[in-house]
Amino acid sequence: MEEIITSEIICPECNLVKEFSFSKSIINSDDFITTVFFTRGNICEHQFNAYIDIHGKVRGYQLINFVVPSFAEESSELKPLFNREKNSKDLDFEIIEMNFSMDFLKYIFRIIFFKKKTIVLEKDEFIISHLMNLLNYLTEDSFNFDILFYSKKKYQNVKKSYKDYIVIDKDKIVNNPSKFLSQRKKKMRIQLKIENYLINKFIVLKSYEFFLQILRKEIHKIYSLSSTIANYAKDIKDQQKLNISKIKEILKAKDRTNEYNPYIDYLINIAQNYFGAKLPFIYSTVLSSI
Repeated sequence: MEEIITSEIICPECNLVKEFSFSKSIINSDDFITTVFFTRGNICEHQFNAYIDIHGKVRGYQLINFVVPSFAEESSELKPLFNREKNSKDLDFEIIEMNFSMDFLKYIFRIIFFKKKTIVLEKDEFIISHLMNLLNYLTEDSFNFDILFYSKKKYQNVKKSYKDYIVIDKDKIVNNPSKFLSQRKKKMRIQLKIENYLINKFIVLKSYEFFLQILRKEIHKIYSLSSTIANYAKDIKDQQKLNISKIKEILKAKDRTNEYNPYIDYLINIAQNYFGAKLPFIYSTVLSSI
């Protein structure tokens, strides 16, 4: 006789509670957590994912804002799978903190800022959705990124096709092309100090919501200043006129702050890697001043 599991389902939007029964055979015991999609009318008028463990206990929810229509319901205006319009109050940073180290977040920020192709070894859709919603919130109206997610087993089968990708498993670096995430080089250690500054604000603030708001503001500042450098480089005819003093003037006019040389070097690297700016003269000048 088929075993039936009954779970108490709570809509993450309207908090309506209903019991829902289903066959235990749909639970994937290998993955521990199974994603169950509730469409409109199953529980209430909202649609969402419930993450249910092998014992039928609900471990979390994810509200679904949009479902890609079938060919019979084609729409000319599609929205992204993960919601970029998140408020910091809607994000559960504790789930990220429980599953990823602060070093992992530092790596991810550097990867996004420097536009590196990346694979994260994680197969749990519940965790992936929270990570993606966090990154989408932090980079809204600034950096775009493209991160692939594979289980360890699947990555082993396809890794020959991704030799040029950075691969991270939690805080362990599995593949590090060109030693991009290496902490041994002086330049990388300086960049790490800046990324440490971003993350360490959480330790000082001790507030998830406030931390996320401040972190998002800092990321937007990095995007704005590095794009300003890139745009200035495109507008001038003679690159030999570029120098550290001129860059400081531009950034001060943009942000009304006096940035120190290592931080400017960091912004220049982002302007080169993310925005494709060509700044050979500036780059050598800044490095020699550190």
